[in-house]
Amino acid sequence: MPTFTVRHHLAGTLYCLALGLCLARLALAANSPPPADQSDVTNWQPLPEVTVIGKMDAHVLNHAINQFIQSHARPSIVTNQLGRWHIVICPVVFGMKRPYAEFISRRIANVARSIGAPTLAPGNRCTVNVDVMFTPEPQAQLDFIAKRHPSLLGYDPKADVKQARKFTHPVQAWYMTGSRSLDGFQLPAPMGQSNQLATYTPQPVDLTYFMPGLMIDSADTSGNGIGFGPTGTAGSHLSHGLRSELMHVLIIVDSKKVLNYQLQTISDYIALLALTRIDSLDTCSSLPSILNLFASQCAAPPAAITAVDTAYLKALYGAELDMNLNLEQGDIHAHMLDAISNK
Repeated sequence: MPTFTVRHHLAGTLYCLALGLCLARLALAANSPPPADQSDVTNWQPLPEVTVIGKMDAHVLNHAINQFIQSHARPSIVTNQLGRWHIVICPVVFGMKRPYAEFISRRIANVARSIGAPTLAPGNRCTVNVDVMFTPEPQAQLDFIAKRHPSLLGYDPKADVKQARKFTHPVQAWYMTGSRSLDGFQLPAPMGQSNQLATYTPQPVDLTYFMPGLMIDSADTSGNGIGFGPTGTAGSHLSHGLRSELMHVLIIVDSKKVLNYQLQTISDYIALLALTRIDSLDTCSSLPSILNLFASQCAAPPAAITAVDTAYLKALYGAELDMNLNLEQGDIHAHMLDAISNK
């Protein structure tokens, strides 16, 4: 496994600042090459921090798990539910020499496979949906994407748009999400006609590889002006027949600020950002997490994905995520508590 710092692996010329090739790849993602074979990457092994967690008072541990879930899983602004991948994860890395870019891509796929997220069998092709960009000018990169492809930065009407488009951390992620109605979407009935179910594919984003019933989360919740949104199923206090899904993750890395970190450390941090919609990069969790790496006031953060990170991700990808938010969070909490307590 590579142990050199990121400084040794940065490409000298490819930083995607021009973005011609990068954004062309986004448009032609359906013809992307398959991920490299997974067999040449050492399997991830969890770190032993859980032995310390076991000494926590039960009340303290429950509070710590709640805080962990809050910072690691941001609910959808549309459905108020937690989201995850429901299609195979297909990452690509720009701005690094090819062997190390492939290492990061494989690392994302390996972590995804280890926690039960959908991954592709070696040798198959997939549509790229996780873009990782290393650049010495991250704000310029972000400004370009915000101008040309603002949908890749996600939808949050409560957020300050200017602040959301500022690069403020060594590594940041933006999430395009979608809302799926398990019963389809309800079209407004024309005069004298009954309602009918339909599937809407937003433009210009190509969603042909998604199952029917998915609508991209955007300011135009009516569906490009034709007047429908996620309706779900009424009459239940447990579920409304809706769920939130990850559709694309954009991760930008400030190559100047990660030069002295181990490649595996940065790869693990990127992998966590790619697998769950992070709510805060500044929350210093009392439980060991790779997410503490760049959080302010975190002393001695882990250098790799931890057993607690893995417990959370396994709970997230094993939970019923068409339930109401409190039930989803409770399900994840219970599975994390069981996994941690049994260590």
